[in-house]
Amino acid sequence: MKHSIRRQITTLFIIVITFTVLLCFLANFLFLKSYYLINRRNIVVDMYMELLETSLDSKFNDASFVESIQNECERNNISVVVVSKYNSVIASAGNETVIITDEISHMIASDNYKFDEKHPYILNSVRGKLIKREFIQMFGILPNNEYFIIRCPVEDVKDSVSIANTFLFQIGLLSILVGIIATILISRRITKPIVELSIISSQMANLDFSTKYSGSNGNEMDILGENFNDMSDKLEMAISELKTANANLIQDIKKKEEIEEMRKEFTSNVSHELKTPIALIQSYAEGLKEGIMDDEESRNYYLDVIIDESNRMNHLVKQLMSLYELESGKNDLQIEHVDISELIKNHINTNELMFKQNDIKVEFLNNDESIYVWTDEYKTSQIIQNYISNAIHYCEGEKLIRIEIKKFDEVARINIFNTGKHISSEDMPHIWEKFYKADKARSRDYGGSGIGLSLTKAICESFNMKYGCENVDSGVNFYFELPFK
Repeated sequence: MKHSIRRQITTLFIIVITFTVLLCFLANFLFLKSYYLINRRNIVVDMYMELLETSLDSKFNDASFVESIQNECERNNISVVVVSKYNSVIASAGNETVIITDEISHMIASDNYKFDEKHPYILNSVRGKLIKREFIQMFGILPNNEYFIIRCPVEDVKDSVSIANTFLFQIGLLSILVGIIATILISRRITKPIVELSIISSQMANLDFSTKYSGSNGNEMDILGENFNDMSDKLEMAISELKTANANLIQDIKKKEEIEEMRKEFTSNVSHELKTPIALIQSYAEGLKEGIMDDEESRNYYLDVIIDESNRMNHLVKQLMSLYELESGKNDLQIEHVDISELIKNHINTNELMFKQNDIKVEFLNNDESIYVWTDEYKTSQIIQNYISNAIHYCEGEKLIRIEIKKFDEVARINIFNTGKHISSEDMPHIWEKFYKADKARSRDYGGSGIGLSLTKAICESFNMKYGCENVDSGVNFYFELPFK
């Protein structure tokens, strides 16, 4: 493999490790000495602040001060001498106090140093007169006219920097070597499952599902491998089902004549359903034209009948068109993530007037819960409205409609229950058939055409989901299922 992921990861890690070590060495080489010198200057300044505080309190002879200054000088390798204006030593600490004491007398007597309140000291780098070494030195005067010198050698800083650079260079080379070995081992461990998955995917592309992922590290790669295994099994099953479906396709073609016969029957039923409203509209329209009504109330009644029958025909035609599109396979589904609870609440609000007119109490057990399912919102809305309309017009007894959503492993079942008479065993197998009416008189009263449940059946089957009806205690329950995963 020309550009394997293992080689790429190894190369990238080696470059990162080498660059990091070199960057550390370069920073150490360029800035370590300056950092040390700044640190030393800060130590000198801190010592000056302690001398200043002690001078103000006149505590140079205090035992705690003497012990403190001795410890700091030993810890930081500095020397301190404080003398009075008469050149008598007030305080001293460090390894070079004798030499500094001799030098401070000459410095006090010299006219080269001028101090005032704004500039009570001079901080600079100097070379010793007696010991030819470089120092960071602070020379100045304290508030009580005491002179002081704080001196810190620089040579040890240079030595420390040199040793640190040498040590870091050696450790850096060792770190690069160890890093290269570790990178090779780690990249091999990381990329092993990736290489295995690559081989499996290549075989799957050639419809070979025999090889399975066998990792057992318990990380994300193993989860991906398990998903590959599941996908392989499902693809193998899907291909098997597809071959079966292709074999059944030949038999489906033979059903064309049966479908043609069903179309003729469908046309006959539609004609029958439209015959009554057309006749009523024609009769009442002729009555209006001939002026057989003498009062306004009668004319309004005739007009209301014409409007009601027109609406009945319009509703029937729309349902028939939707049913035809579903059964002929010409209707495209728009699957979305829909809050089914919110959709049901909208339908409850829409039918509120019908509930009040029929003195029906409605209970929605999932009113405060959001439940998302994958479905076509418009088609699902048709199912819910058909079920609610059916429940309203067959609701009796306690006059209660109860709606509940139950969640199972992968589906949500929507139940719409209404109190009332049970559906007879003779009628139950036929309620999903087009134009079937168990109670033709009642269906005519509320405008039923026998299409609603047939349309519901066609929509549910287009979803490839379960639906049904069952007699339960004190009523009837209609249901359908939708996936929420």
